[in-house]
Amino acid sequence: GKIRTGGDGANMQAQGSPPTEKLVAFFSGPVELDANGKARVDFDIPQFNGTVRVMAVAWTKEAVGHAQTDVIVRDPVVITAGLPRFLAPGDAATMRLDIADTDGSAGDYALSVTTTGDLSTGDKPLPEKLTLAQGKRQSLTFPLVAKTAGDASLTVKLAHADGTEVEQTLYLPVRPAQLPVTNRMVVDLKPHGGSLRVDKELLAASVLDGASVSVGVSQSSALDVPSLLMSLDRYPYGCAEQTTSRAMPLLYVNDMAKSIGMESDPDLHGRIQDAVYKVLSYQSSSGSFGLWGPGSGDLWLDAYVTEFLTRAREEKYDVPALAMNQALNNLQNSLGYDQDVQDKGSEIAYALYVLARNKKASIGDLRYYADTQLEAFSSPMAVAQLAASLALYGDTQRSEATFQTALRLAQSETDYDWYRSDYGSRLRDGAAMLALAAEAKPVPSIMPQLIKLVGVARADARWTSTQDESWMLLAARALKEGNDSITLSVNGAPHSGGYSDQVAGSDLVDSPLTIANTGATPLQAVVTAVAAPVDPLPAGGDGFTIDRTYYKLDGTEANVTEAKQNERYVVVLKVYEQNKWPSRLLITDLLPAGFEIDNPSLVSSAQLSNFSWLAQTDAAHLEFRDDRFVAAFNPNEGDGDRNITLAYVVRAVTPGTYAHPAATVEDMYRPQYSARTATGVMEVKAE
Repeated sequence: GKIRTGGDGANMQAQGSPPTEKLVAFFSGPVELDANGKARVDFDIPQFNGTVRVMAVAWTKEAVGHAQTDVIVRDPVVITAGLPRFLAPGDAATMRLDIADTDGSAGDYALSVTTTGDLSTGDKPLPEKLTLAQGKRQSLTFPLVAKTAGDASLTVKLAHADGTEVEQTLYLPVRPAQLPVTNRMVVDLKPHGGSLRVDKELLAASVLDGASVSVGVSQSSALDVPSLLMSLDRYPYGCAEQTTSRAMPLLYVNDMAKSIGMESDPDLHGRIQDAVYKVLSYQSSSGSFGLWGPGSGDLWLDAYVTEFLTRAREEKYDVPALAMNQALNNLQNSLGYDQDVQDKGSEIAYALYVLARNKKASIGDLRYYADTQLEAFSSPMAVAQLAASLALYGDTQRSEATFQTALRLAQSETDYDWYRSDYGSRLRDGAAMLALAAEAKPVPSIMPQLIKLVGVARADARWTSTQDESWMLLAARALKEGNDSITLSVNGAPHSGGYSDQVAGSDLVDSPLTIANTGATPLQAVVTAVAAPVDPLPAGGDGFTIDRTYYKLDGTEANVTEAKQNERYVVVLKVYEQNKWPSRLLITDLLPAGFEIDNPSLVSSAQLSNFSWLAQTDAAHLEFRDDRFVAAFNPNEGDGDRNITLAYVVRAVTPGTYAHPAATVEDMYRPQYSARTATGVMEVKAE
């Protein structure tokens, strides 16, 4: 049969690999048949040309039957487009349209091609009409040039004099060729008129489209909520730790919104609930959690995710009881056979705290560790978790003394323990101590010292991880009452209390922001920008080296500055980690838009006969997106050689000239250590 298709399409985003078309999968539900055993079922088919399978199941009290058939769904004139899955600003692709007159009238068709999102079809005008013969195919090529980042689209329309009209909309994300960079600036606002102007000059060296800028004025510049939220949203990869770190502080953001000058987010509940379900997908049958999928062996991660589930359940989110009980039982079982405080103190303390929050810890165990083993714990956060656990059971005297011990331990730390495996840093520990102390009842007397400790640690930290940002957001709850006395002028209008705002970089061109301190107390404003740089960062790094080489399938090295269309290449990434401590690495290789990943698997000597020197690679996680290749590794102390060699296969698909982004490697929880290759320009030449 012939079914007229609609003109709708998916709303593609610049990050990740969203579908270019709506999924054609529908279910009618039970339908009652008429007296002749027939029923009519209608579906609103989206923009689609191809074959769909129609399946039906019928039943009565006595029998069951089923049938299926294939149905061709197509427009009278079928338009097939050959274009990249994405572009970068400045890319110039050659787009091909194949137009087949399958069932339409022969003759002249008026042609129009319109674009959105600063997408251009070049300087030369396109033909205004095409002459089609029924049953024949005709091809048309024209340039497709991306000017700025964002969501772009292209709509092709054909119209015949007899009224036949065909329209197809193609969605094309335009993604910066560089990964975004976060820059944070603290500005002093003097009393009685000290001001700050935020305008386009802030992003003079950055790509405006897709950039985000947050501005916050509160009691503490170290715990600036809007910049922390924006930085957490920067990370596009969703392992269990990152998903938890992004979601856990969101449980309390709307409660803090008024005091910090933010509007409540009506979509927050859905985002948090989705995060709950996502981390549960990483839970194994034993109740433990893996970083990138169901797994075990990381008790600290188990406790961290279980704390998030606990807090979510306290805030009335849907946390399945079976999964929650399995997670808590896993913590109890782990404590039963792992009591090595010297090496596992952070894990033991965290598990005890989560169990105490669920009223499942032994008060005897807590007192034993606080009275006899406290000096064996090397992490200030772990000691503070024991203190918070004691407070939950009403042992306020021991809790106060243990919080005091945690503060002394944090103040006495001079050397950072690079071999710690609890995702932490000095800043994370301080923020966690402050958050735990703020929740304790009664609040311990060390709060002023903890606030000062976190402020100093934040000032010393140039880079922050998701752990740092998540716990700083939780710690910000401790200061939410201190902003009432702030008085400001925002673009000339009076404003009382804390202030926060997040604006798109492009909005600053016509709508700059001016904030002035009209009060008698000095204040600090925090301005944070997340944007891709206009000029690519040079190759280099700290703590790592990374090289990227392309090969032909025969094993010879290839120069992809001039790649041939439909040629396949093996991309080989070589990473060397200069440090020997346990780490969690993320390797990202952004593709040029003319390439597509051809074989979504790591290649080894067993898969490519001409690459016997490629060893089998044991990655913790792999992603093959439309616009990037991602691999995660967890090298451990004692692994010996810290060289990582991995490879994947790409195909040169769409002719054109494209930006060739850098490949990068980073230590996810020591973000000061990273490296990148050089960027460049490459061309895919047509066959």
